[in-house]
Amino acid sequence: MELGWAYPRRRELIDRLQNSVTNDQHKHPINFQNERKFFPIFKVDIGMPKYRLSNGRTQDAQEEHYTKYNLPENYFERDIELEEVHKVQHGILKKQLRSTGGIDLLVYFLNKQQEEPLILDNDGFVVNGNRRLCAMRELHQKEVDSGVISPRFSHVEVIILPPCSEEDILTLESKLQIIEDIQADYVWTAEACMYRSLRDKKGYTTEKIAGIYDKKPEQIEELILLLTYVDQYLESRNIPKQYYQILDQQLAFEAIIKGRKKIGDDEDKKDIFQSIAFSVIENPLKGMGRLYSFLPKVADNIDAIIERAKEEFPPEEGQISMDNELVGDDLFSNSEFEDDLIALAQTLDKEENRENVVHVVKDMIDAEDDRQQRFTVIQKIQRANAMLQDAVNMFDNETETDGIQSQLETIETHIETLKGKLLNVTH
Repeated sequence: MELGWAYPRRRELIDRLQNSVTNDQHKHPINFQNERKFFPIFKVDIGMPKYRLSNGRTQDAQEEHYTKYNLPENYFERDIELEEVHKVQHGILKKQLRSTGGIDLLVYFLNKQQEEPLILDNDGFVVNGNRRLCAMRELHQKEVDSGVISPRFSHVEVIILPPCSEEDILTLESKLQIIEDIQADYVWTAEACMYRSLRDKKGYTTEKIAGIYDKKPEQIEELILLLTYVDQYLESRNIPKQYYQILDQQLAFEAIIKGRKKIGDDEDKKDIFQSIAFSVIENPLKGMGRLYSFLPKVADNIDAIIERAKEEFPPEEGQISMDNELVGDDLFSNSEFEDDLIALAQTLDKEENRENVVHVVKDMIDAEDDRQQRFTVIQKIQRANAMLQDAVNMFDNETETDGIQSQLETIETHIETLKGKLLNVTH
């Protein structure tokens, strides 16, 4: 399978195509550089275009790949013409042919022809349509291998952009509307990795990124921050960058951020909460329900949980890290209480303790839920009493009386039932 012609050959074809445009040639409209433009449509060999490696949808998978195989961080950037890198990118795209909406592009193109041209930059890299090109290449190669005389997708339709800036391409990427039934939303980890890459590698400000993608700067910052906690979790579990393992836990990681804010300025308590939250995500127990609902309860009860954890997981001798021991009694030394929390955090984060930590925390949250439920009974009775008192005060000769008698009889029944339950509890 050919994954892009060599640059001189692409360049020669692109120049020849652009110099041979006719007045009656079919054109395709897109909004580019702040105006609606019509670009001539060309047919090119399916092996000609190169994948655009700076691809938002594949950013997280690229990071996973170079981390997994101990490759340099600029593996996908240092030589964008390298065939080896394009083979990896094709493999990544192939795994993404089934979108979040459930559309499988291989199945889609088995029954349909290409209906929208791929968009190439002036050097023949695919600005939009990388997944579609991957699917068509797979189907084409399958037919070639099967000996089909006239395989489909031997040529694909493309439009070619004029020379432009990276920002022009990013803006186009963010604004383009592809055929609705094959458009895939960005996976949230890929989106976050894309924003972080633009900030850290391209030097874009969050304001600039927000402007390109029509978002608020705080949305960009929040998603990058979310990715920071995800990376901390994956690294702590020795599975760095394996984002696919936590795709369904976005709300749980958002709950960690909110929980840390709720706890306040005590960094040690926040670290203990985060350590517990990571263990909960790794070892969720039956009966916890949605983790994004369970984790806020952990933050609300962090003080009680810490006291219980001190009893269940006493720190070993010399548990506090050497960094803290070296500080001594100078201005920057921690208090005894802070040292206790640091030691506790280290103990709770030990791999052999993590599952037990989750069981202890769940038992405490369940007990608190039970206590709250019992307390809720008196609250509801007090509220009912107050409303009945209001009804007594409001009752006069003009009050509508239809239905009151039946309601009072029902209330009396409830009162007798509650009295019976109270009697049983008392005795």
